[in-house]
Amino acid sequence: MKDPVVRLQHVARAYRTGAVTIPAIRDISLDIAPRVFTVIVGPSGSGKTTLLNMVGCIDLPDSGQIAVSGQDVLALSDNTLADFRARHIGYVFQAFNLIPVLSAFENVEYPLLLLDIPAAERRRKVLAMLAAVGLEAQANQRPNELSGGQKQRVAIARALVKEPALVLADEPTANLDSVTGAAIIALMRQMQESFHTSFIFSTHDERLMKEADQTFTIRDGMLVP
Repeated sequence: MKDPVVRLQHVARAYRTGAVTIPAIRDISLDIAPRVFTVIVGPSGSGKTTLLNMVGCIDLPDSGQIAVSGQDVLALSDNTLADFRARHIGYVFQAFNLIPVLSAFENVEYPLLLLDIPAAERRRKVLAMLAAVGLEAQANQRPNELSGGQKQRVAIARALVKEPALVLADEPTANLDSVTGAAIIALMRQMQESFHTSFIFSTHDERLMKEADQTFTIRDGMLVP
C-alpha cells in the first residue's frame, strides 16, 4: 500500500458523565489507504462516529497518535488544527447540513470564503463543481427548493470544491430513498475517481458496503475481524 492517508496508532477515547466513564474507542490502530472508498461498519453505538470525528480532527483522542496526510494532527495548536481541517478535509453529513439562507452556489462557495480564495477563482471552482454533480440549473436555488438527492449533491460539491485529500461521510445515504441513495453512491464513486480523493464512510447501507475498497468493522469500540 502507498503511504496511508490516515494512520491511527493505539487510539483511545472515552466520554465522562459525572463519575461514569464510557469507553467509545479502545486501542485502535489502523492504516487507511489513499484514493479509495474506505467503509467503517458496526452496530449503533459501536464508536463509528467517534472514530470518524477523530480522523476529521473534530474530536481528539485521550491517548494514541493520529496522522492525516502525513501530518501529526495532535502536534498542531488549536488554530493551526482548524486551518488544517479547513484546507485538507471535507465532510458529507447524513442531514446534509446546508445553510438554509444560502443558495446552492453560495453553500458550495462557503468553504472557499473561509480560505480567502479570490472571487473569480471561487466562481470558477463552484460552477465547475456544480456541473460535476449535475446541478448547474439549480445554482440559485436554496435548500428548501431542492430534493433530498439534490441537497446531498450540493453537500458533495461543497466537500470537494476545496480539493481536499480526504472526505468523511457519516451515513450519507441514510435519509435518501433507495433509488436516490444508489445514485448518490455512484456519484461519490465518480467523484472519487475523477478527483483522486480518499473517501471514508460510516454506514449501515449494504450498497455502500459492497462498493468498499477497504472495510473496517468496529464493535464495542474495538476493531474486529
